[in-house]
Amino acid sequence: MWMLLSMLMAAQAANGYARPELLVDTAWVAQHATDANVRIVDMRARGYGDGHIPGAVFVDNNWIRNPKAPPTFLPTPEEFAALMSRLGISTTTKVVAYDERGGIYAARLWWILNYYGHTNVALLDGGWVKWAAEQRPTSTAVPAPAAAAFAVRPGTVKVATADQVRAAINRPGVKLIDARTQGEIDGKDLRNIKRGGFIESSVAVYWEDTLDPQTKTFKPAAEITRLYRDKGVTPADEVTVYCQVGMRASHDLFTLALIGHDLSRLSNYYGAWEEWGNRDDTPIKQK
Repeated sequence: MWMLLSMLMAAQAANGYARPELLVDTAWVAQHATDANVRIVDMRARGYGDGHIPGAVFVDNNWIRNPKAPPTFLPTPEEFAALMSRLGISTTTKVVAYDERGGIYAARLWWILNYYGHTNVALLDGGWVKWAAEQRPTSTAVPAPAAAAFAVRPGTVKVATADQVRAAINRPGVKLIDARTQGEIDGKDLRNIKRGGFIESSVAVYWEDTLDPQTKTFKPAAEITRLYRDKGVTPADEVTVYCQVGMRASHDLFTLALIGHDLSRLSNYYGAWEEWGNRDDTPIKQK
């Protein structure tokens, strides 16, 4: 197992990733999906019942964000630990998450696991798209894992509140990243939010630009790095990312971690535009 993992990590390292362990390949998952200390998590918005990676458990993204729990919008530590326990994820389990969109959903699980102190988590590079393209086995069986002992611990990445984002505007050494579409940033695509626009001093780095558009695998580190450096984001910066509900932001945070950014300098504004754009007291810039 570890020899194969080392080989796959070496292949990822060839792409220049500072943390190649954050990605696993379909070949590794095919061999280890049912290992006792590995838990594959399907984060797709739909399709689990029609077929999934054998042994994968399902997690709905709505289970890991509470829209009625400001200022952090996080499930409580007790709620999160209970969810992980039900999924058979212990403190020592290696978690591998996947979806069908290049990690937009899976990255949010990566982020919240790291926030709650579980760092042994990776994304399946290429996710369901690559798995299906390679015609690998699927299953409709729903696993019933035994409850596991999951303990919440101090984490690496952070969560940002609206007050903290407000304080970060135009602050030296802090970068605000907007992971939304240009239409949302321009205020043309409101998505049922009251007010459109963007947060002053934020820079746009669209999460999907880090992926190969066909395979949904991650681009080499040099290309990903260039996306952020061209927007003035440096390794020394404190970075807070926002989108609409914290998924696309999590993807940007994941790619920053992949290329080596200090995880303790990465924050997800989890209230996101759903909170910011629906409040009357938050400053909004419009083009």
